[in-house]
Amino acid sequence: MKTIIDNIQIAAVTSWLPLNNLEMTSLSSEYGEKEVASIIKATGVERVRIADKNDTSSDMCFRAAEHLIQQEHIDKNEIDGLVFVSQTVDYILPSTSIILQERLKLNKDVVCLDIHYGCSGYIYGIFQAALWIASKACRNVLVLAGDTTSRMIHPKDKSLRMVFGDCGTATLVTIGKSPLGVTLHSDGAGYDRLIVRAGGFRNPVSEETSLLQYDNDNNGRTDNDLYMDGISIFNFAVNNVYKDIDLLLGLMCWEKDDIGIFALHQANNFMVNYVRKKIKVAAEKVPMNVTNYGNTGPATIPLLLSDVCSTQKYNLDKVIMSGFGVGLSWGSIAANLSKTRFYSCLLYTSDAADD
Repeated sequence: MKTIIDNIQIAAVTSWLPLNNLEMTSLSSEYGEKEVASIIKATGVERVRIADKNDTSSDMCFRAAEHLIQQEHIDKNEIDGLVFVSQTVDYILPSTSIILQERLKLNKDVVCLDIHYGCSGYIYGIFQAALWIASKACRNVLVLAGDTTSRMIHPKDKSLRMVFGDCGTATLVTIGKSPLGVTLHSDGAGYDRLIVRAGGFRNPVSEETSLLQYDNDNNGRTDNDLYMDGISIFNFAVNNVYKDIDLLLGLMCWEKDDIGIFALHQANNFMVNYVRKKIKVAAEKVPMNVTNYGNTGPATIPLLLSDVCSTQKYNLDKVIMSGFGVGLSWGSIAANLSKTRFYSCLLYTSDAADD
């Protein structure tokens, strides 16, 4: 799918991080110093943020949204859409977006939607917000994207525990004067490459699914935990993402050299660098912050933007954002972010009051 939606503005972006900081080197006593050093070298991830045990994705997104609303001086009655993008929702039902509507004290005319996507989820969230605005159903839509992926990882699975972190983000999408280009793709044949096999209605949690098993690399997990076929995910990303970006550039009639920043999903340093080389652009145009936060699922792109664009100078007239991963799913957005306001990442401890 590819399309251009006119008169859309990504008005503001912020992110909220847990205060708990997990240094990868602190795991040396558990996994071995040599093994930890090897994984850090391969992924580039040196530390991640881990949510408090009672914190959910919606809690972090709630705080990000409250901060964004405060900074933007938004009248909450003017917010008429809310999209919650997460794989770690509060309940099987009801939808977490409905719960957030009440927590944020938005009016009852707000349209709410959960999008159960991971690494490509932010692209879907912005696309959905843009559709609502283009249809004139909404004027101001909050896109809240976040995950507590650490909760889905078994402590014995060093391959994932040393890559994924937690984060919540908030983005305000409004009526604007610029076009928004969107591409989206799906390949369900690879659904089992990144999966939690048990816990849904097809395969409920049971004694059998809770059995601990080890793979050939001595990573332990149960079927209730997150599994990733790293090689397959890498091959999928490097073979598809650069083609998608070229497709989007052609759709927008943009030249690659004119792009100020390529905001790529922060899977790991190696993968982002490999994709950068495939699209043949300079390193300074493809910022990375995976070293300090790891892979935060649907939050990586807004976390990256709020992190680097609030502290560094970029030409944001033409920006490409690209997400890819679980599904398998991938997609990109082309946008003018020159008027977007970026608020620095904030740290939070759940000892403070939320409401």
